[in-house]
Amino acid sequence: MNPLFTTSYVDPDLDGVACAIAYAELLNATGVTATACVMGHPTVEAEFALSTLGVARPIQRESFLPIERVIILDASEPIHFEGRLVPEQVIEVIDHRQVNEAHLFSNAKVQIEFVGAAATLVAERFLKQDHVPSVKSAQLLQAAIISNTQHFQANTTTDRDSAMMQWLHEMAPLPDAFVQDMFAAKSDFTGEKLAHAMDIETAIFEMGDKRIGIVQLEMIGSDALVRDRRNELLQILESFRQQNNLDHIFLTILDIEAKLNRFVTVDRIMQSVLTEVLGVTFVENVGVRDGIIMRKEIVPLIKKSVVGPVTSFANDVT
Repeated sequence: MNPLFTTSYVDPDLDGVACAIAYAELLNATGVTATACVMGHPTVEAEFALSTLGVARPIQRESFLPIERVIILDASEPIHFEGRLVPEQVIEVIDHRQVNEAHLFSNAKVQIEFVGAAATLVAERFLKQDHVPSVKSAQLLQAAIISNTQHFQANTTTDRDSAMMQWLHEMAPLPDAFVQDMFAAKSDFTGEKLAHAMDIETAIFEMGDKRIGIVQLEMIGSDALVRDRRNELLQILESFRQQNNLDHIFLTILDIEAKLNRFVTVDRIMQSVLTEVLGVTFVENVGVRDGIIMRKEIVPLIKKSVVGPVTSFANDVT
């Protein structure tokens, strides 16, 4: 039988990396030979978790063509894998977002459940099958749950996320100060890191006849970033708009410590839409909204102000 790989989208975040590693471990423990791998470059936060927890980086693969079997986690859209596999190669999909195209993987067993982190679904698999994850997998899954739920502040957080976090913590607690250090690591946008992070975290949506780009960053200390580098943020957004032939674009920054979102855009139409659907008031191209709201929650709200449904999207992974 052809080799079996577990993976996530290109340039995966911590949730995708943790799920690929832990699920491969579970499969092997139950007699199914599988190998975890990554495509592209994991995010800074994912690299931090792997290094700090002493977890070996998954093998690198840029393509699964022509015949390998693949399980995808924390992803459920063929566009994330274009040119790297064909949908028929995918035998299983595990994801947690409402907007998905999992039905296009015609040979796959699909689990789409609306929890805060895909890592929660993988942890539940361990529990259901009465297998205890290794210490490293248990810690990785915890880190992914904390990250994807914004330390349990995100509106997408569920009781299932909290329950799996508690179960994993009891068997393998995270190191002291790990969470604080992890969020500090993902907040480092010094120099060229800012443009690189914004590039990776750009999602493109087609809504009716409009192409809309939404950039999402997650950090602590967003006030200083916006104050000191506002013009640079706007220049990067305009560059992305031109490069991707977008009609509209904006940046949303989730500040985990301040428990708010900051929005940045020179686009007057998007400012009006965000004011309408989220109550954001803009001053000098910057708006603030109390309470954390994630991109996956913002998109359906924007749809109500734009003619036509979302028909496709790319890189909407957190």
